[in-house]
Amino acid sequence: MSSFTVPIAADMIDPSQPTPSTTSTTSTTNTNTTSTSTTSPSQSQSYVDSEITPTHTLIAKWSKQRLSFSMTGTMTIYNLKTLITGRTNILQHRQKLIGLSPSQGGQVTDETKVEELKVKKRKKTDDTPSTGSTTVLEFILMGTPESDIFIDPSDCPDLPDVVDDFGFDFNAGGEEWVRQITNSTNLQKYIKSTEIFMINPLRPKPLLVLDLDHTLLDFSRKTLENGGEPGSLKRPYMDFFLTSLYPYYDLCIWSQTSWRWLEVKLTELGMISNPGYKIAFVLDKTSMFRVESTKPDGTIFEHHVKPLQLIWSKLGESKYGPHNTVHVDDLSRNFALNKSCGLKCTAYYRKKKAAKGDVELRDMAVYLVKLAGIEDFETVEHGEWMKVVEGKKDISGGEKKKS
Repeated sequence: MSSFTVPIAADMIDPSQPTPSTTSTTSTTNTNTTSTSTTSPSQSQSYVDSEITPTHTLIAKWSKQRLSFSMTGTMTIYNLKTLITGRTNILQHRQKLIGLSPSQGGQVTDETKVEELKVKKRKKTDDTPSTGSTTVLEFILMGTPESDIFIDPSDCPDLPDVVDDFGFDFNAGGEEWVRQITNSTNLQKYIKSTEIFMINPLRPKPLLVLDLDHTLLDFSRKTLENGGEPGSLKRPYMDFFLTSLYPYYDLCIWSQTSWRWLEVKLTELGMISNPGYKIAFVLDKTSMFRVESTKPDGTIFEHHVKPLQLIWSKLGESKYGPHNTVHVDDLSRNFALNKSCGLKCTAYYRKKKAAKGDVELRDMAVYLVKLAGIEDFETVEHGEWMKVVEGKKDISGGEKKKS
């Protein structure tokens, strides 16, 4: 079997690490003679520069990083995944490359050549050979390094507690309180400095913002570590819920955990590659904003919220606003700045006796399909959603909610 050396670009070599040797096996055409040689990364770099000039620059947006890979047009997605593994320690089967598509249509496979990818823009870079320009392709990389795959949230001090909201509601400030925070300099600076990376294009439809932990699933690294089925971590009817609502809504996942832990959940549970629905974009805990609220006993406490103003501002208020956005979460305090958009669900825990019979997502899907047909979501009182499902109330018959 013939094989070839994968060129190693200069920016792939970490000078802080000892220089490894790479072994390559080559075979010549029309002969049965096979020879084996050992080359160092510097020799591989020379191979790129002198024998095959890189003509494509692929830029991966991974978490908060931008990773650049120099490749030739005849190299494949498999070669790209190999380079990614070398840079990030994300194994190939855990990598999700989002935003790459063949120019002739269809799906990208490991055999797809770089020169066959659809090009959105071209530019001439400083290191571009004088004979031509470098084709630049950007995509989103999702995946978790193998060393981080089974990180227990309790072992990570940077992960906030996921708290059951039972008996822990709050008395958020009134309309003036919300207005002051919404118009505050701090919130405006926060919105300006926060980026939203799209995974799939907006259509646009009304927007459905979904919490993850204890709303759609109850994650356990021990279950996966012991060979358990990832599907067992999902709340009953989770895939039905998302598949049923995808025709009516653009979907956003906003989790209260860090990006690397969020990636594990989305990839391990197949939420990025599910054929029944597509998630438009994902936000993590770094996109949350700190405010002060009042507990029922009158004490003041600080906590993070999910300000929908971030989404509306970044994606265009002409597309989204309180009139066509609904936010499903098990923590009502996350609605503090957008109470009219909040749809509270009960927290889901797999180990509770009632877990197997949980039908909340099934019933809520019925309500949200009805809601999608309403021109102004603010005219609907989400707190009575179950009455709508049970037929005790007409969804369009409610008065406009008061803040």
